[in-house]
Amino acid sequence: MISPPLRTLAEAAKQTLEETGSVEDLLHVLRGSLPAELAERLRTGAAPNETSALPRLATGIAALDALLGGGFPRGRVTEITGPLSSGRTSLALALLAAATRAGEIAAVVDAADAFDPASAAAAGIDLSRVLWARPLSPREALRCAERLLEARGFGVVVLDSDVLVEPRATGERSTSIWMRMSRSATASGTALVLVASSMRAGPFAALSLEARATRVHFATRPDWLEGIDARVVPLRNRLGGSEGSVGLQWKIAW
Repeated sequence: MISPPLRTLAEAAKQTLEETGSVEDLLHVLRGSLPAELAERLRTGAAPNETSALPRLATGIAALDALLGGGFPRGRVTEITGPLSSGRTSLALALLAAATRAGEIAAVVDAADAFDPASAAAAGIDLSRVLWARPLSPREALRCAERLLEARGFGVVVLDSDVLVEPRATGERSTSIWMRMSRSATASGTALVLVASSMRAGPFAALSLEARATRVHFATRPDWLEGIDARVVPLRNRLGGSEGSVGLQWKIAW
């Protein structure tokens, strides 16, 4: 993995000190921008403990879990990006299905009001183990996700962040919002998964995946999407895993 340029880290550090004046917040920014081994040294002041690997939340897709070192990291922010019909939502549903099958409690913060319970059930999700939140505004969506993390007890919280307004419109800067979200995820041990067309959390995401559609299948009607062949590519993985990508096939349930 390629670390961020030193100039980028310096700018992030300067912005953090200007906004909060907190050395702890500054260290959090640096830990969020460095590879896992260096971040652990910054945290402990010594060599990392080899037995302190983060627990993972498996997706149930063997090839993808192997690529990611076991699945999505608990207590960290993960981003799934990609355009519409790229398979990004299908991947989030697969994660929710695997989590609820394993007995986890999950939450979906549906900022776009696009979550379809029938499709979710067809994808294998146990809806009795899912809290479906439908906030009335993007700002409420961020607050809702943060409150769910603070509640603890959730294995995964999925936030549809594509419709979120730019942080400046809420009176906060991106650094402050995602720093707080990252810290809440770490404190709760919950996997916070952002789904959007482009990256939102930046250096505060421990894992960033991009879904790329390689082929789209339509039924007899030309506008009736039947399935997607996609490739999932890790853009950032600070926690270790294999290099490469995974090809996936999704069948759309209507």
